[in-house]
Amino acid sequence: MVFAASRVLATDGAGVGGKDCLEFGCGTGRNLAAFLGAGARSGVGFDASSAMLAQAHKTCPQARLFQADIQADVPLNTASFAHILFCLTLEHVGDLVAPLRAARRVARPVVTIRILEIHPFISLQGIAAHFRTEAGEDITMPTFSHRFADFLGAFQAADLMVLHVREWVGRDFGPDAPHKITRRGADWPWLVDWTLTPGG
Repeated sequence: MVFAASRVLATDGAGVGGKDCLEFGCGTGRNLAAFLGAGARSGVGFDASSAMLAQAHKTCPQARLFQADIQADVPLNTASFAHILFCLTLEHVGDLVAPLRAARRVARPVVTIRILEIHPFISLQGIAAHFRTEAGEDITMPTFSHRFADFLGAFQAADLMVLHVREWVGRDFGPDAPHKITRRGADWPWLVDWTLTPGG
């Protein structure tokens, strides 16, 4: 999924030039590094994992990084960011509303809130995110399945409007996509990509 999400962000363009950017659940910092490389004015990210943040400091030393729980209101000023990203993050929380309300609070009046998550067709099959440590140990992370109705209900509760939604399928990732993506067929949906803005 990391390949797929990175390909989407690289292909579609983040439109972050000159913007103050925030990533909820920044992981290893790869997206923040890409934002700053694309001309973002600043990059801020947080994650619950100290190990992820240690890697993020190496990947993107110029970003402001801190440890925090995505389900708690983040210690950031109201109306501070013009571009906010959730990337393969909301699958790890049961309550979608709390982090979305936090994003709504720190968003500027003119803002892009982008959510790139595992497609419900995948998560409802019980496929969980996992990674392998340097020691070769497979770690499976807690995962919650969210249907489209769950997302839409949470957007409404957080006072966010959908500007655009796209389902990314196998053919969208190009001929060099790994076998685990192509093996299900060209039209199999892997990611759902929401673009939101604050409600009126």
